Amino acid sequence: MAKPDFANPETARMILDVHTHAFPDKLAATATAKLEAGGLWLAPRATYDGTVRGLVASMDRAGIRRAIVCSVATRPEQVMRITDWSASIISDRIVPLASLHPDFASPEAEIERAAAMGIKGLKFHAQYAGCAVDDPRVIRIARAAAKADLAMLFHAGYDLAYEKDDLASPERLRRVHEAVPDLRMIAAHMGGWECWDEAARHLLGLPVYLETSFTIGRCPADLLARILDRHPHDRLLFGTDAPWTDQTEEVAKFLALPIPEDLKRRMLWDNALAYLGENPARPPHIAPL
Repeated sequence: MAKPDFANPETARMILDVHTHAFPDKLAATATAKLEAGGLWLAPRATYDGTVRGLVASMDRAGIRRAIVCSVATRPEQVMRITDWSASIISDRIVPLASLHPDFASPEAEIERAAAMGIKGLKFHAQYAGCAVDDPRVIRIARAAAKADLAMLFHAGYDLAYEKDDLASPERLRRVHEAVPDLRMIAAHMGGWECWDEAARHLLGLPVYLETSFTIGRCPADLLARILDRHPHDRLLFGTDAPWTDQTEEVAKFLALPIPEDLKRRMLWDNALAYLGENPARPPHIAPL
């Protein structure tokens, strides 16, 4: 595939990948190796080197215009460093999410600092934080994020590196939405990785965003079709979880889904801009999907 010209709306695909990962250059090799070795269920292999530069090269190969980069604070002392690094990588291609650990002493102040630095949201991963998504400390973070007009992306369901648990279950995620209904909230992996039936029971129909990362080809096709058909179409998004999947392959699998072309376009671009609080207006000319 020729490298897309993202400055030219005649040739650029309008695709925003809402779920990717990257690390500071000096940490990327160690972090990706550690995560590759940590899978209990599968042995994930990174499809790029874990750097922002590697992610952008992957995006170019896949024809992806923009990507959200998710960070995860596994200890409270990481929080401010993650905020600073996230702010440093903001660009017209990269939208970073910072991360708050539930034991961080002053989440409201850090969220205000992140917002002032141009950060649009936060990522929370219950297993890596060792804390359920509906824990009062996380609800406090979610309320502060909503007040600051920041979005949040929650890992949803089980995780490859941990024994099965309910820390990020769809039922708990529903409680987060009920506690903070004005939060722009993503339940990743179509609402619950490897517990999609539960996601359909607890999240289907709610004004909570669901995204496709690590789901297409893993979630039973009939169940995925039901979720995509019955969930609000303005709350569906495209994500890959790169580097743990190949973005080019994930784009191809998404475009092959038997869903309306208009829904594909909304999932790839318009809905993601709305999630980020941006104007979802599209240029008059868009390259074919």
